[in-house]
Amino acid sequence: MQEQMAQADRLASIGQLSSGVAHEINNPLGVILGYTQLMLRSEPSESERFKDLKTSEKHVRHCKSIVEDLLNFARRSEPKKEKVDIHKTIEEVLGFIGQNIGSSRIDFQTDFDRSIPPVVVDDKKIKQVLINLLMNARHAVGTRGTIRVSTARRAAEGQLEIQVTDDGYGIEEKHLKHIFDPFFTTKPTGEGTGLGLSVSYGIVKKHGGEIRVKSKPGEGSTFTVVLPAREKNAGEIE
Repeated sequence: MQEQMAQADRLASIGQLSSGVAHEINNPLGVILGYTQLMLRSEPSESERFKDLKTSEKHVRHCKSIVEDLLNFARRSEPKKEKVDIHKTIEEVLGFIGQNIGSSRIDFQTDFDRSIPPVVVDDKKIKQVLINLLMNARHAVGTRGTIRVSTARRAAEGQLEIQVTDDGYGIEEKHLKHIFDPFFTTKPTGEGTGLGLSVSYGIVKKHGGEIRVKSKPGEGSTFTVVLPAREKNAGEIE
């Protein structure tokens, strides 16, 4: 419990700092991007200058995506909950991921407990958590592997469980205790901000749930999201 409170305090402090920094950086980046695109319009597409400008545009967009991650991390807004079919939410995210992995030979598998009734969550934020977990799994397996998403209803505990499992390279034990820390990443420089899991941690906590990981190098990883599932009328879960 103490460790969780300390983690929450760290996230809050870094969130405030991130918000200020992100806003200060975002405006000049917008100006740079605007002028770059303006110059591209008047430059022949076969010229070296055009190629240089496209490179600049690419890197500015990358910077803006990092800033967007910072802003998402800092916002920490209260969930806007609604009744959703959790399996439909997962399937929509899997469809999105499938369209954005290129030619990778990744086998996506599902094992759903179809007895789970509708749940009351913030659909957009839960999708954000799932996208983060699935993109991490996709990075872990590389161009070939298996990613499995499963659900289970833990009626006795009044909880709903979502698991994302991959057979990728796994996570070293020394990294596991830092896995939800802001800006922590094992990806190469330029391939991640280290905010995805921190944002996911915050979202799940705002829902009154928990997120944990089990992993061994060479054996893959399993991320488990546990959400409260309080029985309501007509079999509904909240």
